[in-house]
Amino acid sequence: MSLNSWPITGAEPAPSFDLLANGGAAYDRILRRIDQARRTVMLRCFEWRDDDTGQSLARALLKAADRGVAVTIYKDRVGRHYEHLEATKQSFFHKKIEFTARLQTWALMTFYGRWGSLRQNPSRLATALVAHPNVKFVDNKRFDHAKLYVFDDETVILGGMGIGDDFRDTNVDFMVEITGGGAAARLADRYEGRAPFDPARSFDYLLHTLRSQDRKGLAAERFELIAGARERLTIEMAYLGDPASTDILVAAVKRGVKVTMLTAARSNVGADLNLFTCAELLRRTGSPENLRIVLHPRMVHGKAIVGDGEWVDLGSANFTQLSHGDYEEVDLFCRDRGFAKRVEQAIEDDARAGEPARLPLSYSRIYVAAERAVSAFHAREKRG
Repeated sequence: MSLNSWPITGAEPAPSFDLLANGGAAYDRILRRIDQARRTVMLRCFEWRDDDTGQSLARALLKAADRGVAVTIYKDRVGRHYEHLEATKQSFFHKKIEFTARLQTWALMTFYGRWGSLRQNPSRLATALVAHPNVKFVDNKRFDHAKLYVFDDETVILGGMGIGDDFRDTNVDFMVEITGGGAAARLADRYEGRAPFDPARSFDYLLHTLRSQDRKGLAAERFELIAGARERLTIEMAYLGDPASTDILVAAVKRGVKVTMLTAARSNVGADLNLFTCAELLRRTGSPENLRIVLHPRMVHGKAIVGDGEWVDLGSANFTQLSHGDYEEVDLFCRDRGFAKRVEQAIEDDARAGEPARLPLSYSRIYVAAERAVSAFHAREKRG
């Protein structure tokens, strides 16, 4: 069933939001939902590694397809460069690397000083999944950074986790399961451009997609939420670097909002730009007591914001120009105080393992410029 044919049937129960605050919990839930699916499973993903996690998910989907469930997979092609570069260095689907992709992946390897693999091992499991008559596999979509699952047109799981052992076992990250409240139907309306973002709703979806009819877009809507914070902002964010995001956070600190931000001490990519941004926040605000930046020793891959303990923005969108202007992204926005409390506590729990950022921070200005250039290149490639 396609996105634009998701039905609204009968009276819906009130929405509920279940925080899946680590990869083990998230993938246990995803696999259980696949096993329980009766009619449809749809997923969108940026990275899908050929490792235990990727294979386990594929086997569950193949089993669902065997029992008659219609499975739809939207797999982004840009993510394959990182599949070839990181972790097992094996992509689950993208085994053939054409010349242009080979050059781009080689350039990333050279830039980050990490040699990946341009030789991919065949996967009978991937071949069987794509060939199954009940599976629709779409891999010609580009720049879709979403991490999204929809089960039986009813239950939605989304967040920051790609498909791979590092996302399941190592990274600091979040997913959320949304049930009731017409969760899937509202998502379909947002994706197909039938409804603009409505911050007055108990929940909605922040999207950056070509089909959205929003006049403002994800970045402007997110910035309005941050600008409206009165007392505190609690943030866990994988990647930084969008100057507009930095400006809005500086403004929040200067008007007295208590801002806590957790990120990685050294992220897997964009590490120098991340640290430069942290330094900019500290320098431009004068490092006051109401600004706390915590650097975690593990890879922080979550993307979550809690405002005043009242609202949550959690999903796939980073504080980067790519997320705010070029990648397709999907975040949950909700005004559930109980859920906000759980997310805020989870971020504080993660922060206990980190160290406060203090000036001076060590980063390479050459790498900062280069990382910005990589983002600009991706943006031109998409617009072209």
